[in-house]
Amino acid sequence: MLDFLKEIFKNKDRDITFVLFDDEMPESSTSYQFKPSGLWKLFYSALIAVVLITLVLVMFTPLSTFLYNTEDAQLRQRVITVSQKVQSLQDSLRARDSQLSDMKKVISEGSDTSFAVSQQFEESSSNKTASNAEPNSVNQVSVSEMLSQNEVIFSEIFKQRPDFPTGYPIEGTFTRGYEPQNGHYGIDIATQQGTSFKAIADGAVINQNWTFNFGFVLHVQHNDGIITVYKHAASLSKSIGDIVTKGDILGTAGDVGVLSSGPHLHIEIWKNGIPQNPNAYLIKS
Repeated sequence: MLDFLKEIFKNKDRDITFVLFDDEMPESSTSYQFKPSGLWKLFYSALIAVVLITLVLVMFTPLSTFLYNTEDAQLRQRVITVSQKVQSLQDSLRARDSQLSDMKKVISEGSDTSFAVSQQFEESSSNKTASNAEPNSVNQVSVSEMLSQNEVIFSEIFKQRPDFPTGYPIEGTFTRGYEPQNGHYGIDIATQQGTSFKAIADGAVINQNWTFNFGFVLHVQHNDGIITVYKHAASLSKSIGDIVTKGDILGTAGDVGVLSSGPHLHIEIWKNGIPQNPNAYLIKS
């Protein structure tokens, strides 16, 4: 058989006569004439047809599931995505549990929660501020701090409308504007960790608390129905009920709160319960 195939391959371009003899009837025979090159073409054509039919069956029929299960691959990718989301959620829950544990510890000790958390941030921020302070720097004390609270209350500070526009409450760089459509009701001013921020007008502190998203938050009530809100503070130097005048130090800015992307101060201005664009009240000094 091997010799026969070799002979056909050598004479592939010549006409070959193929004769069949019957052993029982030697006188009868059948002959066929063909070219080996045509036989090879027929073989290659049949091979290509088989390959094409196999590809069609694999791509467009359920037969492909026996070779490669695409649904399993998609399911595996979904499992990986869900696993990554679960891991992120677990990290957030650990951070929340740690914060709740600290708060429970403060409450169980019978101390004020806001004061305890404030003290913790004030210690860390004061250490950083002390290391970055200049040797010959002198702390400035406002006139109102040298007066008694009664003297301030009966003074003229609450009878005057706030003087706007005024300078930024902190030294820094403007990074994000007023975007009420995105829930951003103020402006962001990037600064160095531990930089002090000041009151932009005379008023009184009406709210002071600490939140998981914004860190320390301070609300100051001014005349003419205006309230200023300071967020992402690392520490506060004023408490509820304190009287402040324009330029008084209210606290220090930092990278505090899960919604913070770096050391900065977020300031909002509200008038009669309606958020205002701080850029209309503040100017870069």
